[in-house]
Amino acid sequence: MTSSLTTQPLHPNSIAWGKQGEGDTLKQAQKEAWSAAFRSQLQEFDYEITDIEGTLPDALKGSTLFRNGPGRFERGTGPTAQRVSHYLDGDGYLAKITFNPDGTAHFTSKFIDTAEHKVEAATNTLPFRTTFGNPPASNPLTNLLNLHLKNPANTHIVPWGNKLLALYEAGAPYRIHPQTLETLGAEDLSGKLNPNPTPPSRLSALKRRAGGQQAMTAHPHIDPIRNRLVTWTWGIDASPLKPNSLVLELTEYDTDWNPLSRTTHKMLGAAVNPHDFALTPNYYVFFENAFSLDILPYLLGQKAPAHCLNLEPRPTKVHLIPRPDGDKSHTKPLILDTAQWFSIHQACAWENEDSSVEVYSSGWPATEGGFLTSWEGTAPDFDAIAPTYLWQTLIQPTTKTVTHRIAPGMEHHCIAHPHTNPKIETQPSQYLYMAHCNTIGQSSPPTGYLKLNTRTHQTETWHSHPLSFAEEPLFIPHPNPQTEDHGYLLSLMYDHSKQRSALNILDTTDITKGPVCRLWFTHHLSHGLHGSWVPELYET
Repeated sequence: MTSSLTTQPLHPNSIAWGKQGEGDTLKQAQKEAWSAAFRSQLQEFDYEITDIEGTLPDALKGSTLFRNGPGRFERGTGPTAQRVSHYLDGDGYLAKITFNPDGTAHFTSKFIDTAEHKVEAATNTLPFRTTFGNPPASNPLTNLLNLHLKNPANTHIVPWGNKLLALYEAGAPYRIHPQTLETLGAEDLSGKLNPNPTPPSRLSALKRRAGGQQAMTAHPHIDPIRNRLVTWTWGIDASPLKPNSLVLELTEYDTDWNPLSRTTHKMLGAAVNPHDFALTPNYYVFFENAFSLDILPYLLGQKAPAHCLNLEPRPTKVHLIPRPDGDKSHTKPLILDTAQWFSIHQACAWENEDSSVEVYSSGWPATEGGFLTSWEGTAPDFDAIAPTYLWQTLIQPTTKTVTHRIAPGMEHHCIAHPHTNPKIETQPSQYLYMAHCNTIGQSSPPTGYLKLNTRTHQTETWHSHPLSFAEEPLFIPHPNPQTEDHGYLLSLMYDHSKQRSALNILDTTDITKGPVCRLWFTHHLSHGLHGSWVPELYET
């Protein structure tokens, strides 16, 4: 790589990729580097991190960061080698960074040994159907009525109570040992491990699907005010005489995993489960994307479920579902239309003094680019996919009106993975933090971070060079905060010029100064998805 691409920070108004890119040379270099960020990492590690720039903040000492994402994309060798069609079907790979009390740090990583992973490791093949892209089949009848989908457990890793769960929204959670990262097994949240997470036959898989087999969301949320975890499972209620319904069962758990409440909600005619949701003191907030499902190609084994979705010319719906112990528990769910868009992640939500519900989300315009099926191949292609914006949705239950727009101050920003301070989730949030791509609103890789003041609409950004790619940033509150934004951002970043990944630590009171500490790994990590931080030390 030339020094001009790797030694100078990337100005946020200047991007390599997108409609206003800076020419083919830089674009091609960035495309090659971005693809390299999605290489498999087949090795599992356990070592002390010795290459540290700066000093580890005292506030992080004695804590642990967990991160999950696809890590392996191929099986087999030579002419029989296979690669997953979509990177989101890659095997789940966990990374753990422990911040020791003496200021040192330790890195541990391990694949999540799901039931399907065991079979694939033993056979060195990809025999299972997947959510986002079918592996090639030599016989067209191979996937006929083979309805079981691989659970790679590759999307999120969530600690709560005495459990650490690896999550995938189309399957059951897998319980992980927090010290060793060993996979303990799939479980049903009642504490029981499932000895048979894969159906023994096609008939068994068909019965599970026909019975509305449920899967758990990859995005549970923690209510810090009531000190509980809120999660939900989903399944399809199919009927030949009426439209299908998506059935959600929401459960709130205390720290001992005792269920405190359960709420069932049906989305009539919904074709696909929401990816995320938001919490307020009185509501669960869901966005229902406007899709229909052409089920026949899935049943015939011709297409993966994601390829059977079709965007319909109708509004995106927002569902306000009353929480059982909130002030609105006596009211019925409210379902309202918004302008059509594709909702992916919810940063936060709260209730204003006028009773309106304010939600901040990331998502794509419905009229630009493709959706998740356009993210196929070695890595997401920014020539094909839509830019991701931060959206503000204001819902007024009393007048049953919705105002939906790109969040003020963010009209020209392409972003990813927005978060708030987890200590104030469900409450009004002045600051949001997210990965940042550019300030011209075009689709391009994330190379830095952005902080938004939701009251003044002012933004702060920091960027690395164009061949260095940022993952999801997590806000870690200072143990003795002076202000809402007193804390640190933790985010992994792959630097192609070094062929290595690092953990960036930024002071959130001024992210424009860049990392105050950077922990360099001895290797690369495949570009990941979501993670969690806990103030406890889980040493190996």
